[in-house]
Amino acid sequence: MLNWRDDLNQLAKELPLLHKNLFFNHNRERFFTDISSLIARLNELDNPAIVMEIARIIANIGDAHTSVTLPQFNRLPFECYWFEEGLFSIEAHLGFSQIVQHKLVEINSIPIALVIEWLVKVIPHENKSFLYSQLPKYLVCADILFGLGLIDDVYEVEIKLENKQGERYLVRLPIIKYADWQTSASETDTDTNNSLPLYRTNKDKYFWKKFIPEKKLLYLNYNTCKDMVVQTVREFTDIAIEDITANPEIQHLVVDIRNNGGGNSELLKPFLQWLSRFQRFNKKNHLFVIVGRDTFSSALLNAYYFKFNTKAVFVGEPTGGKPNCYGEVKYLQLDNSGLYIRYSTKYYQLVSDDRLLSFLPDKLFPVKFSNYQNNIDSCVDWIYRRAI
Repeated sequence: MLNWRDDLNQLAKELPLLHKNLFFNHNRERFFTDISSLIARLNELDNPAIVMEIARIIANIGDAHTSVTLPQFNRLPFECYWFEEGLFSIEAHLGFSQIVQHKLVEINSIPIALVIEWLVKVIPHENKSFLYSQLPKYLVCADILFGLGLIDDVYEVEIKLENKQGERYLVRLPIIKYADWQTSASETDTDTNNSLPLYRTNKDKYFWKKFIPEKKLLYLNYNTCKDMVVQTVREFTDIAIEDITANPEIQHLVVDIRNNGGGNSELLKPFLQWLSRFQRFNKKNHLFVIVGRDTFSSALLNAYYFKFNTKAVFVGEPTGGKPNCYGEVKYLQLDNSGLYIRYSTKYYQLVSDDRLLSFLPDKLFPVKFSNYQNNIDSCVDWIYRRAI
């Protein structure tokens, strides 16, 4: 049996020393009280439940960068997304395509609203946008659902769904290994998915670009602040600069970072510095930046560089990243369980008002299932109408 008592004492002793400012939310007493309470209940809980209790304690700190690296071995056989109309499946494991684009109503006879209430307790977050971003990832993880007591079977689960006609039905789905995940149709193949919005294509790439000649517009998608094996960010942006300077037909630039969860903010900096000096785009309605719930960490730093140094117009959703936040993560490993705790080592202050929970775009577009279903990208459509 794991010695959770020693692990919890280690957590109580070391995390306050390692984190940049663990009790920035004045939660010192709650942190130690919660750990003591969990120690007192260890004999009543199994290992998965203990892990979830530790996740809840860490989530209460209120730092989105400080979290438990939760076990992810088993999953439900679909992906989902939180739209304005609710949670919908958007992809399914091979053989279960019949449930795609159906609304989630219940899991294991538990209303989805109650499932969300339980999951919110273990998701570190600083705003609602980050919850919208992270909740679908937690919801499909069977290990998390089992640890929270939301499911009691590690082999299959009963889900209630609502189809496009508004009819509700029950289906029993197998729980699969993450390693076995395979979809019947991929959205990464742009040759066979020409009807998809640009942001839903090339999902296997960290960054890519496309020229839209009829709009005199270059669309640059920057999904991850990391170099690819086949191409670095610097190589990619140097080519983009060459294309832009050599082609006067490119009168508008869109940089889409709505799905960028971060990495290294410095990688894009040379391009941003060049862009801040490039006069063709530094005028009204010539430079657009798309942000969203997944714009987080280093991607948020890039967004603020645009804001402070260019005339960019921002479109999309409030960001999952908080402007003033802790970050630059390192890891603490608990000695007995081997559980990893991510923690912040640096504080970033980008704005004077610490009450600002998200970066707010100039033009807000909530993500609607009706648009997703009909392959509509409200952000790009709005930009197209202004790219004149």
